[in-house]
Amino acid sequence: MNILDVSNFNKSYGIKKVLQGVTFTVGENEKVGFIGQNGCGKTTLFSLVAKIDTPDTGEMAFKRGATVGYLPQEPILDREATVAAEIESALYETRRHLDRYHAIGERMTHSGPDEMEKLLHEQEEIGHFIDHHNAWEVDHKIDEVLSRLGIPDKMAKIGLLSGGMKKRVALAKLVLESPDLLLLDEPTNHLDVATTAWLEEFLIHYDGAVMLITHDRYFLDRVAQRIIEMESGKIYSYIGGYSSYLLGRAERLSAEGRAQGRLITLLRRESAWMSRGPQGRQTKQKARIDRFHETQDQRKDHLDRNIGLNLQTHQRLGKTILELITVSKSWNGIPLLKDVSLTLNAGERIGIIGPNGTGKTTLLRMILGEEHASSGKVIRGKNTKIAYFDQKRECLDPNDRVEDALGSGYWVEVGGERKHKTSYLGEFLFEHEDQKRYIHTLSGGEKARLILAKMMLEDANTLILDEPTNDLDIPTLQLLDDALVGFNGCVLMVTHDRFFLDKVATGILSFEGDGGVRYTLGNYEVYLERLKKEAAEKKRGLSEKVGSSASRTKIKIDSPVGARRAVLLLSGKEQAELKEVERAIEKLEARKKELERFLANPGPGTVGNHGKILEWSNEFAEIDVAIQGHVLRWESLESKRSG
Repeated sequence: MNILDVSNFNKSYGIKKVLQGVTFTVGENEKVGFIGQNGCGKTTLFSLVAKIDTPDTGEMAFKRGATVGYLPQEPILDREATVAAEIESALYETRRHLDRYHAIGERMTHSGPDEMEKLLHEQEEIGHFIDHHNAWEVDHKIDEVLSRLGIPDKMAKIGLLSGGMKKRVALAKLVLESPDLLLLDEPTNHLDVATTAWLEEFLIHYDGAVMLITHDRYFLDRVAQRIIEMESGKIYSYIGGYSSYLLGRAERLSAEGRAQGRLITLLRRESAWMSRGPQGRQTKQKARIDRFHETQDQRKDHLDRNIGLNLQTHQRLGKTILELITVSKSWNGIPLLKDVSLTLNAGERIGIIGPNGTGKTTLLRMILGEEHASSGKVIRGKNTKIAYFDQKRECLDPNDRVEDALGSGYWVEVGGERKHKTSYLGEFLFEHEDQKRYIHTLSGGEKARLILAKMMLEDANTLILDEPTNDLDIPTLQLLDDALVGFNGCVLMVTHDRFFLDKVATGILSFEGDGGVRYTLGNYEVYLERLKKEAAEKKRGLSEKVGSSASRTKIKIDSPVGARRAVLLLSGKEQAELKEVERAIEKLEARKKELERFLANPGPGTVGNHGKILEWSNEFAEIDVAIQGHVLRWESLESKRSG
């Protein structure tokens, strides 16, 4: 059954037609990803489905009683409220159902036979709601979600939070509210790799429907069961995740006679990339790719609007490009970086990863000379010319017009070629009227494109990129991947985009907390394999230690920066308790299912025996509480066991 039916949506802003006859459906538990260039109408469509805006024409129907939750790119929260208050505002219905469920239990002790039957029926209905929203231990769930999303302070005031943290709070509200249909517009922006991975797993197993806009290609490939591409006001549907979409789109363009050389080349490269390697890039699509590669590109061109990105430099790299020698940085006596050493070699593209707040941007600022190291040296080569893409887009003056961002005059020089500024900005998808706009009116994606246009003019041989993929659409990301891989200089890039790191990075510099930083030669996939290998070795070592001693033990493991971390193991008594808790949960769950059958169908011997039904109902409620207590203890012991 469909949770949403959209029929013939049309939407225009002035003379610009954004949506033209858009029709699609979303199944009850279906996860659908939406792809397209910035400005193609994705966010507009989501605002229509969320009923924030209305279509010019068209109809929309939801499944009866369906609830909808919307995460916009810029969430609207009460600036004067605390995080806790905002979270509670999303839990009104959950709290109301829980209160009513317990009130019914109290009422049953004083009710007669006729009222008892009504109360049991109502309690059963409310129980279904609570089960569906996984709300029996709502306070524990709140703590877990806030922890997973990296929201440390429930009493923090919303108005004092960063934009990224506000987005996390809004996402936490939706996760806890658990609507039947989730509308998520760029939910992974500002999330680190670990948090993105958690959200990915949450959505895969989410008991509801999801409509998703994201530039995270691995995220799309794992979560989405169908991709809807938006282009020129229309939509095209592809079954499967991102890798299936790549092939489906290439085949569609070829069939339509639109095999433009550069576009087809990009699709082929991305398809080949998705088809090789372990896990996410399976080989099951190989035959399909081979068939596509055999297609002859002898058809008319289709003029897809892609930016003219070419980052080649004419600046020669010197013997020394960039060197960090035991660099450390502290804030108020707290170490942010400790003894970081790195030598950047010609042709290297190093991805910098780690949780937010661990010092990644600070390291970049020290390299740029905007911050001073507490100790150690940062050495830049004489021939090293750096271009910087800053996360906050501060290199752009918000009060300038777009055309002013490239300097004065009418001409620019790029790659040894003289171009008119108007024509050059057009290559970055800024129409003539857009070039007169003030920069503060631009979207995040438009600002990112403008910074890329500026960077090309600098003819730098070393690029430092701080979150370059935020706000860029997938077609632009595909071009950026391609441009960086072919770049004849060096690159340092902070990003949480795993796909980007896999395709572009030749090395990974991982910030691992407590000031520790470690370098891994290879891309993100190689880095993950290293972590898995180390985790397996650690698990084997801990298992051997547990087997040799039943006493409480501490094992210290060397971290890459010389710090030592204690891993607390279970005592023999706790190991026995863990097994006993698991047996108790299984026994209680079995009895709970038995009581569910009795209450659903009391049987001829108990029909009308309201005393027996009340006894079962009370036992059912007691078992629920007992299970929750055992599960909490099991989680505590299990997390301690796994370190």
